[in-house]
Amino acid sequence: MNDISRRPPELGLDPDSATASTLHGRAIFLLASPATGAERLLAALGCFPGVAAAPVPTHMFSVGIHRILEHWWIENGPQALSGLTTNQEFLLNVRLLADEPLAAYRASTGAERVVEYSADHPAHADEIAGLYPDGHLIHVVRDGRQVATRLASPMWGWAPRYAAKRWIDDQKSILEAEDHPLLVVRIEDLVREPREVLAALAPHLDLEAPPDVLERAAEAVGAARHLPEIPPGRAAAIVEIVGSDLLRRYDYDGRRAPAAQWAGGWGEMMASGSVGVGRRIGAEVKPHVTKAARTAARALRRHG
Repeated sequence: MNDISRRPPELGLDPDSATASTLHGRAIFLLASPATGAERLLAALGCFPGVAAAPVPTHMFSVGIHRILEHWWIENGPQALSGLTTNQEFLLNVRLLADEPLAAYRASTGAERVVEYSADHPAHADEIAGLYPDGHLIHVVRDGRQVATRLASPMWGWAPRYAAKRWIDDQKSILEAEDHPLLVVRIEDLVREPREVLAALAPHLDLEAPPDVLERAAEAVGAARHLPEIPPGRAAAIVEIVGSDLLRRYDYDGRRAPAAQWAGGWGEMMASGSVGVGRRIGAEVKPHVTKAARTAARALRRHG
């Protein structure tokens, strides 16, 4: 059997221990899939007094912190880091390491708080929540059909099934961190009513929001009061087939993809079964989409 890396059994840093961090209560993380538009909220929050918006993604969890946590102990191998320290001491030191990029930027700007967005954060939502019990986590969500359609566009170049799977997996990973208080912002609402959404969000972040600040922040969101929509294609159909429960959870309406795209979506998942992708996606289809599956099957017969 191959060695399997493992994280600490208790991932939550003790809140009292977190007070040792220079970023205690000062870090804001945006959790959002790529192509969601979370950069708009990042720019808006950077307009509030005392808040510095990180100018570039740090990717610190996906390329660094996650790897360290995974080496707490190794199955069928040496104790790894678990033999050197206690669980809480380990988590505190990992937290202090994670602080460094944001703490340095905060210090260089003189800001009280710092907000950061990296597109890979959703996959590590439980790690961020565990290491930052004092942090503010904002889930920025967009209609998964639009996100997947963009990821499957020539600009991004993802296969439709992977584009759909990315949005679905991201939302599920974020939901697994729901024990940590999460603020949810729908990007469609932010773009349509930026002042109202930001005014409602500010108290939860302990931010002052006088009218002039809200005006600047609203302008930073962008001039357009609606998001351009791409006609739903195969990637959107796969999101509807597999992730309908997630769409409903965030108040996105029902089916939009044409029957032909549903047929194509099912066809792509079936064709990918040889490499296991279709099986993994198909296994997650909930009972409440059985009727939809039958509809798609009829569409397959019509367009076959």
